[in-house]
Amino acid sequence: MSEALPFWKKNPADVEPVVAQNEHIKGEVHVRVVSRHPTVLENTFPPNTWLGRHTHGSDTLYIVKEGEFHIEGEGVLRPGDVRFVAKGHAYGPEWAGPNGAVLLIIAVNGDFGTDWLD
Repeated sequence: MSEALPFWKKNPADVEPVVAQNEHIKGEVHVRVVSRHPTVLENTFPPNTWLGRHTHGSDTLYIVKEGEFHIEGEGVLRPGDVRFVAKGHAYGPEWAGPNGAVLLIIAVNGDFGTDWLD
């Protein structure tokens, strides 16, 4: 296991995005991996991108930077909203609003990982 740096600074705009697509995503997600230790992602969801029900392998913070992000049973997240989800909590489906959404996603403890439930 690599030793964590005592500090770092990185702008997500300086990271080349990769496109995430699979049978659980209707559309695609543009993922900028800002850091792996801890996991910090900037995810851009084009308009109306839909993701199925899932869990994550760590406690996770979500910070909405742009647009609207809808989560079934939780409502709508808007710019400035911060959301916490405990490790293993199942939620979804979720989808971006008509103008898309940009979220900063931070794994608080452990590896982020996504386990799809649908």
